[in-house]
Amino acid sequence: MIASDSSRQRSVKNGSERAEHLAGLIMALARREGMKAGDRLIEQRLADALDLSRVPIRLGLKALEAAGLARGEPHRGFVLAKNPTSGAVQPALAAVKRGEQVYASVAGDVLAGRLSVDVTEAELMRRYDLSRAELQRLLDRIAVEGWVARLPGYGWRFTEALSSPAAQAQATAFRLVIEPAAMVQPGYELSQEVIERLQERQQRILDGEFEKMTIGEIYHSGCEFHEAIIRGAGNPFFVEALRRVNSIRRLFAYRSFTDRDGMRRHMREHLRLLEVLKARRYGEAAELMAKHLKRPLVQGLS
Repeated sequence: MIASDSSRQRSVKNGSERAEHLAGLIMALARREGMKAGDRLIEQRLADALDLSRVPIRLGLKALEAAGLARGEPHRGFVLAKNPTSGAVQPALAAVKRGEQVYASVAGDVLAGRLSVDVTEAELMRRYDLSRAELQRLLDRIAVEGWVARLPGYGWRFTEALSSPAAQAQATAFRLVIEPAAMVQPGYELSQEVIERLQERQQRILDGEFEKMTIGEIYHSGCEFHEAIIRGAGNPFFVEALRRVNSIRRLFAYRSFTDRDGMRRHMREHLRLLEVLKARRYGEAAELMAKHLKRPLVQGLS
């Protein structure tokens, strides 16, 4: 009975920590998108943006409601109760920032060869000062992205090939094939509403928002931009292929984030591309996309 109670308590604690983590992810996304108190938190849109199912999204929304950061309304679902930039949401955002910092540390150590290919959970917990629940969330995320795999027992193996220069070149070559091609598909169209939303977000980042964003938020913003563009082809295979390569290349993408001037140029290229898409000059847009992807910084940001 004692063992059973102990296991139940650990399960409740891990479930609570997971809910808080999911709540932080939702609030970080709301901040990135410039949402305000009263805006709807649509489950499916959140699930798509965070690449999760609706079940964990619902868990995170309930945690936000319990913390007074969201509220349920009849026929509207959940809405934000407080602005994502207010002091009340800082603990949730701080937890996400902490997770991103540890993630970036692991990625940097893997890229620099400071971590052995094979590691144990105990080693990782000591090295990064993590609880077992925090480590499990981190490893689950990295495993989904494809650059670590579980070994028998409590061991894990990092995939060396995914951080190699050859892998970086292959990822860029793949994107050079599918992204411009998607924009010249018969029936390609991006609605004016989507274009204006992307313009507003890119302009906000260019005007200095990126200085306040974590590395993960910057990277995720770039992925969202390109996935929104390719979605205009109306072909889910394009979107899924790009999502897959985006999840894998994240490991080596972080190397490019120190070039602030390059980042500003990068955002301006995004805005120029949106202007061309707004005018429905899709052939020209495809050419701009190809040039954009060939820039060295874009391997990190696009």
